[in-house]
Amino acid sequence: MEDLASDNVKVYGISYDPQSSLTDFVDQYDLSYDLLSDVDSEVIKKFGILNTLIAPEDSERMYGLPFPGVYVTDESGVVTEKFFYRHYASRASAGSIVDSALGDVLMPKEAPNESLRNDQVEITAFLADESLKFEVRSVLYVRLELEEGLHVYSGDLPKGYVATTVSIDETPGLRVGTLSYPATRPKTFEALGVTLDVYEGVVEIAVPVSLTAEVMNWTLPDKPEVMEIPVRVDYQACSETVCYRPKTETLTVSAPVSPLSMPRRR
Repeated sequence: MEDLASDNVKVYGISYDPQSSLTDFVDQYDLSYDLLSDVDSEVIKKFGILNTLIAPEDSERMYGLPFPGVYVTDESGVVTEKFFYRHYASRASAGSIVDSALGDVLMPKEAPNESLRNDQVEITAFLADESLKFEVRSVLYVRLELEEGLHVYSGDLPKGYVATTVSIDETPGLRVGTLSYPATRPKTFEALGVTLDVYEGVVEIAVPVSLTAEVMNWTLPDKPEVMEIPVRVDYQACSETVCYRPKTETLTVSAPVSPLSMPRRR
């Protein structure tokens, strides 16, 4: 909330509940942002997110609910980003929304992270949030900071070249989404007669991650307090004249597991 406020970003939650219910909800969960009462779901309908799977005649009490999600708008109210998922329980994390709203990838001070450095590159893996929450989609960023004059490759490459890839081993209780790689630039190597896609400078690869019921199961006697996320980075660093041997680096990000939200005791 502080990061958003410092950049003049305001947060609102909108639902079809009456003001009295929203007031009680804010008090119960000690919320620090405003909730707005959308009478008769008029705003929900205008945004086209009315839950059409609920018919008025089938459930008078539930009719009017939206498909849950988040919109980021500019000062004129134009939508610049949206976060919606197929499962109603899935949500975007605060950290991923902050990165999108501010247009920059920030590593929170308390974010779990792991880094290593060699003669070619510094690699840092960090979470967009301070912890992982059940079915809340955070982002694990893998940042490569290449030494000046070096590049790494991407895309379809001739034999003998290695593309830069990030992978996470299958981990019980952790759902990994589709990775997002940044744009490359073509680089021509006249001596070799080829043009290849490369990364230079700072490279940030985004990996959506969230906790599943496998780790948050109510029946488990001892729920884990930390999720160990194994990160593998494959790359080959090169200069204009020399290509180093391909490398595989492994890092482990120890992400705290937040408990399920429960009403505040009065």
